Amino acid sequence: MKTSVKVKLQTGYFERTPCRLKAVAEGVAFKPSTKGGGEISISAASIKSVTFYEANLKMEIQTDCLTEAYFANENDWLDAMRALREVLGMKITCEMN
Repeated sequence: MKTSVKVKLQTGYFERTPCRLKAVAEGVAFKPSTKGGGEISISAASIKSVTFYEANLKMEIQTDCLTEAYFANENDWLDAMRALREVLGMKITCEMN
């Protein structure tokens, strides 16, 4: 099972930054693939919900104060879903077509 997958983190309305999403027991981290960007970490305890949307290969991580969204290709989207479910051990909502 992959615990690190390539994604594009939504960093603006039309802006998406290439990152690696890494799922570990402590939480989720988005590390930009380009130089100059800082890593974004979300602790497992702060995650309220995780939702995957099949229609546009999008995932949202909801916390008390923010929502992070990323987009991936189909293989990475499925790998991310599996990694979050297995590593974090949390319920994940999926909206399928």
